[in-house]
Amino acid sequence: MSIRKLRNKFGQLMLIAQLTDTHITVPENEIGDCYVKLEALRNCVSAINKLDTAPDVVIHTGDLVHNGSDEEYRLTKSIMDELRAPYFITPGNRDSVTALIKNFSLHSYQSAETAFFQYSTNVLGYRLIASDTSTENNNLGFLDFQRLAHLDNLLNEQPERSTVIFMHHPPINLSSSEPLKHEYDSYRMVKNFSEIIDRNPQVVAILCGHIHRSFTGWINATPLVAVPPLSRVLNRDPDSYSSTPNTAFYLHAFSTTAPVNTEVIVVH
Repeated sequence: MSIRKLRNKFGQLMLIAQLTDTHITVPENEIGDCYVKLEALRNCVSAINKLDTAPDVVIHTGDLVHNGSDEEYRLTKSIMDELRAPYFITPGNRDSVTALIKNFSLHSYQSAETAFFQYSTNVLGYRLIASDTSTENNNLGFLDFQRLAHLDNLLNEQPERSTVIFMHHPPINLSSSEPLKHEYDSYRMVKNFSEIIDRNPQVVAILCGHIHRSFTGWINATPLVAVPPLSRVLNRDPDSYSSTPNTAFYLHAFSTTAPVNTEVIVVH
């Protein structure tokens, strides 16, 4: 259903444009896919700006760059800053949280024991929470006690407000059969996250990236959407690769009276 029809049927909507896994690298020569990825990001930003109905917010669910360098982040930010809508980001396993925070002028959560990048913001009548699943140890997702406790506290601050969580690694079993398949350091982290969601029915969606293919599932009664990478050159799903557009992002429409509606926006 189109955004216009959704608005006519349900009234007030919050629109989130989501892109993920851009893996930007700085061009050093004409070999490789660096120019393809840069063109995909530039074209995506232009397409979002030209939408008939502008999104209320844009989110990037991690792996903004490929090597975590300052130069990559400066290049990525110069393109993202062309967005007319406000944008928010969360780190992926290829990101350097330190360099990301420095180059985007952000602030991390810090305590005596740990530092990570989690925060919340309000958009229209909704709350958005960025959950940091990155770690410098490996490419797997990481949600330790401190991060989960901080997430739980953020959710408890405004339990009456419909909330969207966005994060890099999808905290869910990715297999429809045994054995379990997940992208976390420990499946206990996935179960602990699920328990938090179970206690917080205000969470209306969980938006992710990382697995380089499209995936939908449920964590208890909450829908989860994992978005494929912005550029097809990074897609890892052999079954859908031939039908995957060269560049595409997702547009999510949220209403207090209807389930989330997600549309794939092909960038030409």
